[in-house]
Amino acid sequence: MEKFVPQSRREELRRQFEQLRQGDMSMTHYEMRFLELARHAIWLVPTDRERIRRFIDGLTFQLRYLMTRERVSGATFDEVVDIARQIEMVCSQERVEREAKRPRGQGGFSSVPGGQFHHGRGRPFRHA
Repeated sequence: MEKFVPQSRREELRRQFEQLRQGDMSMTHYEMRFLELARHAIWLVPTDRERIRRFIDGLTFQLRYLMTRERVSGATFDEVVDIARQIEMVCSQERVEREAKRPRGQGGFSSVPGGQFHHGRGRPFRHA
């Protein structure tokens, strides 16, 4: 790698790896980016356990929270990634179902029945 990748580029890729977070990336895209950048910072993830720790640390809060036990479970990196994908899929399905069940209002923001009259200082007020 030293022969083909300049030192400045290797340093930039190492920095990107250290700062890598899933953010709004899909699990697949995050995994691909993680593995791509990890190749340029092998000394930062010398063991499978360290690679798993860094991978989980970069996940979104919800996934990171749900994946904490995988750090100590003895799972391989590939198993951890697969578990994270499954959790992401379940969370996504849950979000879709929750959105589908959300009651749809009639578009008004008023909590007053009919949404037309409000009382203030003892006098009725009618919206224009």
